Amino acid sequence: MIINGGSRCNARFFAKHLTNGENNERVTLCDIRYLAAQNVADALHEMEVVALGTYCKNFFYHANINPHEHEELTSRQWEEAVDTLERNLGLTGHSRFVVEHHKKGRTHRHVIWSRIVVSRMRAVRMTDDYEKHQATARHLELAFGLQQGESVLGPERVKGRRAKRRPRTWESFRGQSSGIDPEAMTQEITALYRASLTGQDFAARLGERNYVLVKADRRDFCIRDAAGHLHSLARRLDGVTASELRAVMSDIDATALPSATRGQTS
Repeated sequence: MIINGGSRCNARFFAKHLTNGENNERVTLCDIRYLAAQNVADALHEMEVVALGTYCKNFFYHANINPHEHEELTSRQWEEAVDTLERNLGLTGHSRFVVEHHKKGRTHRHVIWSRIVVSRMRAVRMTDDYEKHQATARHLELAFGLQQGESVLGPERVKGRRAKRRPRTWESFRGQSSGIDPEAMTQEITALYRASLTGQDFAARLGERNYVLVKADRRDFCIRDAAGHLHSLARRLDGVTASELRAVMSDIDATALPSATRGQTS
């Protein structure tokens, strides 16, 4: 099971994404609590109006609960999954709604909570998100008899394993629009990197796959994909340390590369 999420403020974007019936075969509003609203857009607007009385910018928390492809949860298990994550995140009693997406035989759920404690008009601080997501996933896997995932933090972590850099939420949304899946891109670019002996060799292999190695303002190397979007090279390599990357790319003069003048880095 994979759980991820974070504090957000782009309500209009999420309202469109969560109700998108084009990219999903079925979209279901499963639960709505402590809100007068009866749909996703109104629920987010209601949360935003409450947050106007605070200094909180990222006024809602979005989480994605995604079982593996072959795993199906019952209605009761989904409720337990959401409630368990809610407790672990410190959001018990907050207004929320749950949306289910079903696509290509797989089901996952999105949960949106307001971060605002109305009685105090203060936002809950969201800390150690990754650890809480991981702990919740491991607990639910045991409780539901699901495939056990590997922990990369805490006493149960797999020695030598680092937290995998998953695409950020906006990267996944951007990929849905462009048709370039960031996770598939990571696998492809990592394979090209592993097959290369030098930076020049790697750059040539990238070019053959319609990627362009570029120089960005804040990073030595970025990649521009076929849609013109920019990606941090380090974020599109799985299991490669910064020192390893620097060693392989040592024969590349970053100042001689094309400049990243458009697109968005990740």
